[in-house]
Amino acid sequence: MNQAGSRSSVVNTTSKGQFPVSIAVCIALILLGASPIAFSWPPEPTAVFFREFPGWQTAGFFSLHIVIAGIVLLMGRLDPEPGTGKIVRYCGFVLLAALLTDLHYFTVDISTSKMHWQFERYNNILLHRDQPPDQYRFLPQGVLWWIILCNGDFDYSYFVYRLFFTFLVCQAIYGFARSYLAPRDAIIVVLFYAAFYPLSTRYYNGNLLDPMSHAAILVALTFCQRRQFGQFFWMFVLGMFIKETMLLTIPCYYLMNCDTFRPRDLRVVWHLALLAVAGIVVFLACRIPFHFHCDFQSLNRTHGLMISSNLGLRGAWVQGLVSVFQLYLHPILFIFMWLPLIVLRRKLLPRPLFWTALYLAAAFYLVNLCFGWNYESRNFVPVLIFLLVCTLIIVNHLIEKRPSAAVMMES
Repeated sequence: MNQAGSRSSVVNTTSKGQFPVSIAVCIALILLGASPIAFSWPPEPTAVFFREFPGWQTAGFFSLHIVIAGIVLLMGRLDPEPGTGKIVRYCGFVLLAALLTDLHYFTVDISTSKMHWQFERYNNILLHRDQPPDQYRFLPQGVLWWIILCNGDFDYSYFVYRLFFTFLVCQAIYGFARSYLAPRDAIIVVLFYAAFYPLSTRYYNGNLLDPMSHAAILVALTFCQRRQFGQFFWMFVLGMFIKETMLLTIPCYYLMNCDTFRPRDLRVVWHLALLAVAGIVVFLACRIPFHFHCDFQSLNRTHGLMISSNLGLRGAWVQGLVSVFQLYLHPILFIFMWLPLIVLRRKLLPRPLFWTALYLAAAFYLVNLCFGWNYESRNFVPVLIFLLVCTLIIVNHLIEKRPSAAVMMES
């Protein structure tokens, strides 16, 4: 397996001795996303102004394009991977993100009339009157507020937001895959994500937090692999402001480095403790101001564990909107069909990667089994990417062994 060459990341760091760009980005997103909610700013701050002065709205659209293009160019500048292939990759990911956003528009936003649902969620979260747990996951709406600020058009800003963060997901997938795979194989992982995208968004309302959350989790796992605790810590904090699923990444800091870390290493213990404390603090800080109660209703708007409902058992307190077949199909396609090869060929994987794969598969499935719906397979996307990387590593090893075996038979 060819792993030569420099490796890419979504947000790289600056030179030694300087403040990492990734940490600055995390802090900026937290401050920008939280400020409209914390200060109760109006949901549509410039809508009336731009209706009266459409020329300024055109300038706002143009400025927004310039800012997004500038961010993408800056990311390319910080990307250490050399050559024209990087330019082709960035252009390809922008095109892929545009296609996936267009697919989302026609299969979710329009066909199921979920744009109205998104607009309601946005307004209610900004006005502090949305239901749990959506009210607690306010950071995406806060970021969208700043996009709307420059043009006053919710629909247009919504599509720009989804396009940009879908692009970041593609970059995050590629960056994580490059930690273990050659560029060609990392691109294959991104294309698998695109292939699974329609199914992952088949049964949901188009929630804004998913692309941002997936990107944060995958970048955090990349920092885990690189043993960059400072960057991982701030990406973890950012992820907690987006969605509490980020708590599942805490053990990964140890598991992905278990070949060198020791359980009795005080530095590792302190790092894990710091992550746990920070996770609890952010979890409560996003909820206590909005009348949070430690019950199922506040956790995920349910009356109990969803295990019976997800397994299609009789007597479940709530029934799903899809067939029992779909309840089993999605976890199988996104998680369980990859595990037999990974377990049987585990000796071809680095030990940290193998144990982390098992942990993430179990953790994501069990959390979704208890608090979500199994057909909401968008929640499985981060673990799907992890399992795909493991699978490609194994497949590459098996392919490399075949020519050598053939040569031995001929000799």
